[in-house]
Amino acid sequence: MDDDFGIRILEETMLQLRGLASERAMSVSDIVQEALGEYLYTRATGVNFFDVIQSMENAMRGAGQFVTNADPSGLALFIKSPLRHVHRPELKYEVRITRGGRAAVGTLGVILRSQDMETLRGFAEFSGLWMALERRYLARAGQIVYRTDAGYFGRQIYRPEEGGRGGGQLLGEAISNYIHVFDALLKHYFRHWSGGQEMEPLYLAQLKAGKLTI
Repeated sequence: MDDDFGIRILEETMLQLRGLASERAMSVSDIVQEALGEYLYTRATGVNFFDVIQSMENAMRGAGQFVTNADPSGLALFIKSPLRHVHRPELKYEVRITRGGRAAVGTLGVILRSQDMETLRGFAEFSGLWMALERRYLARAGQIVYRTDAGYFGRQIYRPEEGGRGGGQLLGEAISNYIHVFDALLKHYFRHWSGGQEMEPLYLAQLKAGKLTI
């Protein structure tokens, strides 16, 4: 059977495409175009985005303290992290992979839900400190796009600076490492409320260990 692109598609495959299109509220043509775009991107970069999410799931589950939930599309991962604090805030990470991106390959969002203004203020201070450290020490600092709001820190994700083209598994591991470090230093910050005095050497130690390459 021919689709809108004039490509010959087997009847069995077309039935599967129609089912997927109905499930995702998309047209068959959009599904095919999306798949072709992903295939070409994987061929050009060596990155399979589904491998990225699977690699992250494995790394986060292996750490023990994180609870993960993958989006049905296979292009997003939601991660909850326990935060022991007097006001019991909820801390969550969202990783979304973007098909076809030429520079950034996705976004990382960190969400802190709390009714306590002091807790939100501390999160904002930590986010500001984190961005300042990245701008000071990351080689690609000038191209990183951030978005911040009350209880939110967002950042574009890039392939590892020193990892070459790599693959989906390596990228997933790099994103996981970044989240582990962000999570650990955020919790350290909340435990000690020490401002930036201790943060810089802790950050630099992880940077030199190759844990902050995205």
